[in-house]
Amino acid sequence: MKIHNLLVHLHNNVDAFALKPRHLDLIRGMLPDARISIAEGNSDFLDRLPAADCALTWVFKPGWYEGAPRLKALFTPAAGHDWVAADPTGRVKTFYGSFHGRIMRESLLAMMLHFNRHVGKSLSDQQGRIWDRPGYSECVALFSQRVLIVGFGSLGRSMAELLAAFGARITAVKRDTRGFEGAPHVDNVIPFGSLEEELPYADHVVLVLPGGAETDGIFTQRHFTAMKPGAYLYNLGRGNCYQEEDLLSALKTGPLVGAGLDVFAEEPLPPASALWEQPNVVITPHSSAISREYLDLFIHEWVGILREM
Repeated sequence: MKIHNLLVHLHNNVDAFALKPRHLDLIRGMLPDARISIAEGNSDFLDRLPAADCALTWVFKPGWYEGAPRLKALFTPAAGHDWVAADPTGRVKTFYGSFHGRIMRESLLAMMLHFNRHVGKSLSDQQGRIWDRPGYSECVALFSQRVLIVGFGSLGRSMAELLAAFGARITAVKRDTRGFEGAPHVDNVIPFGSLEEELPYADHVVLVLPGGAETDGIFTQRHFTAMKPGAYLYNLGRGNCYQEEDLLSALKTGPLVGAGLDVFAEEPLPPASALWEQPNVVITPHSSAISREYLDLFIHEWVGILREM
């Protein structure tokens, strides 16, 4: 696709998600013949939008397409559709980021190693100047464990690639498994209806499900009950997929012994939430994809898509 007028609106209160001079230099180097406009805010973005044939943005509302007669393609770094709506008429091609797995899989790995290598104990012992070498005898290696990844889109596939390199045995869960027979890095891919049969064997259960009505409460109390005693749960998808009361019950009375949580039903997580008090929970503020390389990855992905269009 040949771009003549590119409009960029990538302001964000998370610094790693905001356009920097190096990103603009990168874009100019890749599109030397294009006119590049940087919007200062939503109002300026809308004023410049009628002349743009391509836009990079964090926010785009359905009604804005009417004011973009020349727009051919819209790109957003976001993986979900929370802030950028697809063109209801289908005239403009809308693309969402699919590069996040390279960052988020490292966040997942950090959580897993925190539990497997008893990092919490290390920090506590360090504060108390305690040299408890025998206390690490219960550490366990990923290569001896089973991982169940619930949600096998681009995020799940990227996570499987990294965990397979550590020797973990991986089962992926996908609502539609057609075309995923023999998928790389996993032992097998099963439909969601078979999830309960696999839960009793998984040491780590990873949820990377999208938000929306289709996944509301999809991981039920029945699923928590079916999990292996001593298992860990991780949620790096969306916080709507289970009831937090069910998660708390599983943490307090079993079978879960720990959880790594990056997303929640209500964000920010309220100070009164009982999850803050759980000693066996790692909480991160929806930050599993935050990294200095974020927009660099997005720009390279965007240019790759342009070259194929």
